[in-house]
Amino acid sequence: MTPPPTTSAPNGSAPGATAGAAHDAAPAGSAPGRPAPGLPPAGGPYAAPAELRAVLARHPALADFTARVTDFLDRHLPEPVTEEAARPPWLELRGHAARAGLTGFDVAAPGTCGDAPRGGGEDGAGVAGERAPGGAGAVPAGLERVAQGLAMYLAGRRDCDAREVFSSGHGAMPLRYGPPAVALAVRDRVVGRGELAGVASSEPHSGSDLRGLRTVAVDHGDHLVLSGTKGLVSRVEEAVGFVVFCKVVAPEQAAALTAQPTAGADAGADGGACAGLREVPLSALWLPMDAPGVRTQTAAPLGLRGWSLGHLHFDGVRVERDRLLGAPGDGRRIFDAHFAGWRLMMALVCLGAAGTAIDEAMARTRRRSVGRTPLSGIPSVVSRLGTAAAEVQAATAWCFSLLEGFDRDTEGADAAACSAAKALATDASYRAVDLSLQLHGSDGYTCHTPMEKRLRDIRGLRIADGPNDVLYSVLAHSLLEGPRAGVRVVRQRRV
Repeated sequence: MTPPPTTSAPNGSAPGATAGAAHDAAPAGSAPGRPAPGLPPAGGPYAAPAELRAVLARHPALADFTARVTDFLDRHLPEPVTEEAARPPWLELRGHAARAGLTGFDVAAPGTCGDAPRGGGEDGAGVAGERAPGGAGAVPAGLERVAQGLAMYLAGRRDCDAREVFSSGHGAMPLRYGPPAVALAVRDRVVGRGELAGVASSEPHSGSDLRGLRTVAVDHGDHLVLSGTKGLVSRVEEAVGFVVFCKVVAPEQAAALTAQPTAGADAGADGGACAGLREVPLSALWLPMDAPGVRTQTAAPLGLRGWSLGHLHFDGVRVERDRLLGAPGDGRRIFDAHFAGWRLMMALVCLGAAGTAIDEAMARTRRRSVGRTPLSGIPSVVSRLGTAAAEVQAATAWCFSLLEGFDRDTEGADAAACSAAKALATDASYRAVDLSLQLHGSDGYTCHTPMEKRLRDIRGLRIADGPNDVLYSVLAHSLLEGPRAGVRVVRQRRV
C-alpha cells in the first residue's frame, strides 16, 4: 500500500529544522523565532487565547514548554493548512518533534533512558546541542497530562492532522503496561525516533461494542495466534505497530467456537458462533506491523486525510506471549484508562481548531459589511459568535479541569466525565467552525481556505474513539447509577 503523498512544508518552511535545540536556526521563509520564551504576540496570526492564558496562569511552570511547542509550530506550520495546498510531511514533522524533545514528555522515562543526550542513532538523535530523544522530563512532574493537552490544543489551532506530531500517542499503552522489553522497544522507536503507534479496537460488525469484538488470539503457551479484522483504524500505513484489543482463548475454546453453528451471515452479538466470545474478557497486545500475516486495506476518508485510514487483517499472526500488555483479561482496564485521557486530547485538538476559526471569523466580521452595515453591527451575527465562543471556552475549561484531575490521581480519573467532555467539545467545535465558514461566505466553502477542511476533520473526530451519542450515554448511565464517593463531573481545584 502507498501512504498519502507528502511534500514540502507550506510557505517554504524547512522540514529539517528542529525546534528547541540549542543550535537550531530558523529556516528561510518560516516564521522567525522569538528571542525569549513567551506566548505569541497579541494580534499575531496565532495569538494566545484566553483559554490558554488561563491554564498557564494556574500552571506557570508550563510556560517554557508552551513556548517550545509554539516555536516548533511557527517554524514548521506557519500558515493554516488548506486542502488544495501541498500536504505537510506529517511523519517527518513528528521525527523533528522527537529530536526537539516533544514526543515523550507525557510518559515517565525508565531509569535506563534519562534526560542526558546520547550518541546519534540511525534517526540522527543525540547530535550535540539537542535534547534527549523524546524529551522525557521536559515538563514538571505531575503536569504531564496538562502539558499533553496544551500541545494538542496548540496543534489543533494549526491543523487537526497535526495531532499526531506531539507526545507518545497510543504508544503510551505499551510504555505504561507492556513488559520491559516491549516498553523499551516502543520507547526507542515511538519516542526516540518519532515513529507512530496505532490502536486497533473497532471492528466492522461491532463498532464501539468492545464485548462484541471477534478478533481472537489463540493461546498456545509461549505464543498466541491472532486472527480477525479491525475496521477503519487510523495510521494503517504509517504506524510501526498497533495495540490490538482482542479475546484470548484456549485452543479447545477456539475449536468449540468454530464448531458452533452461526445464526446468519452477521451473527455474533445475539447468538451463533460468536455469542460465547462476548463473555471472554478483553485483552491487549503489542503487534509490530512487520509481523507475517498482517495485511492492510486503505479507504478514502471524508476528512483527516493527513494520515491513512483503513482495515487491518490478521491471518494467523504469530505473536510472542511476552507482547501481551498486562495479563490476559486486562484489556478493558487498559482501554478505559488510556481512552479517558486520549478522548480529552482529541477534544482539545478540535477546540484549538475551533478557536482559530472563531478568531478568523471575528476578524472578517470586523472588516466586512452587508450594504452599509458592518457584520459586527448585526445583532444576530454577534450573538451567534458570542454563543460559539462561550461554548468553546467552556468546553476547553472542562477538558483542562479533567486533565488536572488526571495529573493528581490517574486511577481516580472519571472516565464517564471524560467521555462526555469529548462529545461536548467536538459538537461545540463543529458548530463553531460551521458558523465561521458561513460568515466567510462562498470563500469558506472552497478548498483554498482552511474552514472546509476543519469542518470535515472535526466531523471525523465526532466519530473516532467512540461516537458522541455513545459517549453522552456513558455519562448518563454513570449518573443514573447514583452518587459515587469521590467522583465529580468537574474536578475541584485544591486551594
